[in-house]
Amino acid sequence: MNSIFFTNVHEVLLKNTKKFLLEKLDPIKNEINEKKEFPLSLLKEMGKEGFFGPLIPSAHGGTELGMIAHCLITELISTFNVALSVSRTPCILDGYLLNKYGSEEQKKTYLKNIATAHKICSICVTEEEAGSNVAGIKTRAEKKGEHYILNGSKKFITNAGLADYYFIWAITNKNVNSRQGMSVFLVEKDTPGLTIENPYNLMGINGVWNGIVNLQNVEVPETNLIGKEGEGFSSLMDTFNVERLTLSSECNGISMVALKDSKEYVRNRTQFGQPISSFQIIKFKIAKMATKLQAARLLTYSAARLMELEQDVTKEASMAKAFSSETAVKIALEAVQIHGGNGYTNMYSAERYLRDAKFFMIGGGTSEIQNLIIAREELKKIHQKNEKFFF
Repeated sequence: MNSIFFTNVHEVLLKNTKKFLLEKLDPIKNEINEKKEFPLSLLKEMGKEGFFGPLIPSAHGGTELGMIAHCLITELISTFNVALSVSRTPCILDGYLLNKYGSEEQKKTYLKNIATAHKICSICVTEEEAGSNVAGIKTRAEKKGEHYILNGSKKFITNAGLADYYFIWAITNKNVNSRQGMSVFLVEKDTPGLTIENPYNLMGINGVWNGIVNLQNVEVPETNLIGKEGEGFSSLMDTFNVERLTLSSECNGISMVALKDSKEYVRNRTQFGQPISSFQIIKFKIAKMATKLQAARLLTYSAARLMELEQDVTKEASMAKAFSSETAVKIALEAVQIHGGNGYTNMYSAERYLRDAKFFMIGGGTSEIQNLIIAREELKKIHQKNEKFFF
């Protein structure tokens, strides 16, 4: 696969990233899971290393290495501890959004801080009654002179309480369809009226800050509107493609390490006088795990390549996200089974992989929603009279 998607630049990036993570993240990856917290300083160091900047131009502090490089970094971080990658993800998404839709002044003011992780971001879309139905958000932004007044509440927000910049999607025109009446704003953490709640723990991805963002008469200057008023929905749909490939890479990282741990375990675990790797049923399990992982990575990197070619990857990104997340759960579940009773304890990481993997079938758009998107895109073809079939 490396020769298909990776250049010499990617190979150097892989080597340097792995060296950094082995030194900085590997020694504490299990501690993060146990204590359910990670050192913010590590996230900041990752920013200084350029891990936050592949989709941001060098003129604004990024590395502009592209989508494949971003997926490679994401995948590798996730093989150590995916919680760190999940905490990085909103910064990647908001950086992409700001670079593509923001004004030059906004880029000068905020992008370098995002690219270097000097400031941490949060992407705020989900609400109590608007999860899969993004268009159903109720948060309002009312124009008052040269400011907007925001009121509403966001739920299940990654980096809630940790972030410096909150990107808030809100309805600015209630008289039109929300898809045409939605806008996005950058709200800084100390803005009066913005409050945070962290009322729940998560099943997995231990260490991730996740909670509720409340907005009560939050006043932001009109200069903090990202893009044009009413274009928040379309810019969000674009950003979702980046999110889906990011989450796909996180899933693939989990799958990679779950498979690696399983192979090491079966070589060393002895039953009936021989390593269990010699048993045909174990060989079949490993073969199926490896095949599913290969397919998931190919889907992800091919979609990333298409994005770099500036193609519409709505269908491909959803395919990658749906398949990679389901694959990660299946591979992690098989890893637990291979480890037997040991796999059901916290003495091995297999149980963590399973808990972490399940998040991705829900977060970033459920598998059911991804399949609806895929079907919608496929069914468009019946209206294209000159469709060229590949078979």
